[in-house]
Amino acid sequence: MINKNRLEMVMSLSEDKREVFKSLLSYSSLGIEMGLCVAIGIGIGYYLDKYFTTAPYLTIIFMFFGIIAAMKTIYKLMKKLEKENERDKTK
Repeated sequence: MINKNRLEMVMSLSEDKREVFKSLLSYSSLGIEMGLCVAIGIGIGYYLDKYFTTAPYLTIIFMFFGIIAAMKTIYKLMKKLEKENERDKTK
């Protein structure tokens, strides 16, 4: 009887650790995603500027597209966290 309770306690702790680790991975990847969004936008704009000889206009425009994409990533993460919080409150 005691072993069964101990096993259940260990299982619940390992599930909690998994959820914490999963959340940390989401947060750590957010910075990388934001940086890549802006860098890809600047890269596309730079090469289009070289091709059309319109420097620096397309670089600036695509940089703003990258910033908007990064904001969209933050918004998606916030919505996901909001849903998880609501789900946790109902438990």
